[in-house]
Amino acid sequence: ASRSVAMGRSAILAATVAVAHAGWVDPQTPSWANSTVSLATALPHALVFSDEFEVEGRRLDDGYDPRWTAVDKNDYTNMALHYYHADNVRTTNGVLNISTEYRPTTFKSAEDEKGFVEMKTRRKPFASGLVQTWNKFCFTGGIVEIRARLPGKGHVGGLWPAMWLLGALARATYVASTDWIWPWSFDKCDRSRQYTQEINACEPAPHYGLKPNTGRGAPEIDILEVMPGSGTLNYGLTKPYWSTSYQVAPGKLQDRPVEGKRPNPGQWYEEGLRYGDNTSINAFFYGTELKHLNKRETYVADALSANTPIGNVHFEEFHNYRLEWEVEPGNEGMRWYLDDVFIYEIRPEALGLTHSKMPDEPMHILLNTAVSSTWGFPLPWELPNGCDTSPDGCYDCGVQKCACRLPPGFCEMLPVFYEIDHVRVYQRTDEPTHKIGCSTDTHPTKRFIQGHQDRYYDSYNDETKPLKPVPTGGAACKASKDCGDGVCNSGRCSCTAAATGPNCKAFVAFDDVHWEFPWELALAKPFVPPMLLKAVVVFALITGGLVAFRVSKQRRARSASLISPPSMPSPDTRQYFRGI
Repeated sequence: ASRSVAMGRSAILAATVAVAHAGWVDPQTPSWANSTVSLATALPHALVFSDEFEVEGRRLDDGYDPRWTAVDKNDYTNMALHYYHADNVRTTNGVLNISTEYRPTTFKSAEDEKGFVEMKTRRKPFASGLVQTWNKFCFTGGIVEIRARLPGKGHVGGLWPAMWLLGALARATYVASTDWIWPWSFDKCDRSRQYTQEINACEPAPHYGLKPNTGRGAPEIDILEVMPGSGTLNYGLTKPYWSTSYQVAPGKLQDRPVEGKRPNPGQWYEEGLRYGDNTSINAFFYGTELKHLNKRETYVADALSANTPIGNVHFEEFHNYRLEWEVEPGNEGMRWYLDDVFIYEIRPEALGLTHSKMPDEPMHILLNTAVSSTWGFPLPWELPNGCDTSPDGCYDCGVQKCACRLPPGFCEMLPVFYEIDHVRVYQRTDEPTHKIGCSTDTHPTKRFIQGHQDRYYDSYNDETKPLKPVPTGGAACKASKDCGDGVCNSGRCSCTAAATGPNCKAFVAFDDVHWEFPWELALAKPFVPPMLLKAVVVFALITGGLVAFRVSKQRRARSASLISPPSMPSPDTRQYFRGI
């Protein structure tokens, strides 16, 4: 990766902080990057994860890499016009390269519109890439720094590049894993919300190793979502710009702001938010309603989001995008920076509007470029004559009436490349709430995912498990140059101790700490509605009183019969007394 990054903040440390966890650190990371300091608190942080993408031609397909997985499937979300291909994600020239191109893909789509799954043939005009660390590398709290060059051209709309974090309980584009899980961060028992938050604080015995009466979910932190294009929006915001957001449920149900307009005083999140000099509230996205056939399962998610204008330079050169996420009790917060310049901050008091909480789930990293008709595309009344203006109109560079529905210059610009120079994560060595792992002692996820595996893979896409194991060597080769950090032995790659993957092009990576704990068999205290409990107590008292009265009466009768002997006992009675 590029070595032009200034050593700035690392150089101010009097002594280098030792790498806290070496299992996820790329050995090609320069030593000066082993530590950093918080731009807000000046507290030192040690490197716990890094990827410099120096190895040429590294594949990130499922089963190839211990850090990342490039998905190979349709994206069912956000009116996507792309199909994610694993081969659109590669390392080239010292960077991770996510390419987006005009490459129509026809596939079978599993769709549920009438209460049952129906297979339909669909076609997506664009191919792109999404790579994630789901169920491989996750972390709780710390600093994320990603150095990247944005894809395409700043003044040409249509692309949706992103860097983001997502809770480990959800897997992006696998919609079965996100229903009633994304983006919940709520830990109160609210019976009215129990059907919309699957892991809720009302449940005394949630099973799967989860803690009783604890609300869980998969909140989302968007480090960057870019809106390229040109023009000025209705309150002075100019394109291109990037959004920084915290997406969380539950959302505000009533009196929501109108998208495209600033909220009225007191109508939206205000306290606990701080904006940089050139940053303003994102009035174009306040969140979304997640609709379900059963209305009681429908819920709203909010986006606490800010927009910051950028320029063509961010599409032409590399820049540092940074998130500082603190989970230490009493100091929780999220702060975003661009090239060390403050952009946006969210503190816990901001969430008093809905009583959701700051993110404290183990989070994984995602990098992708999407193409969506909802993101920077011309509106129907802006289309030229001859364009397909039907509600379900086409978008296709190869068909004139469809190509004119795309942003001007979009087709001519393709292919484009989203280049990631490095990804680095830092944590405090003296803060116990900073953790590495997708399933930790305070936030276990492993057994829940194992118990719901079918949510995390797509059987209609010929997938049979969420993730394939990563072998060490074994790929076919002709010479040792085909085997990365290994040798070609009898036509198969054989890796050194530091390398893994079929072609030995990935460095070994692992958790230094395992948060496994033994099974606990316990009976949860049952929940009894108060009115029912009162009725049971009254019934027990009345029944007990009647039984006591009858027993007392029988005892008195028996006592009287023993004190007064019968005057003329029958033969049966005499036999009875002899027996005593």
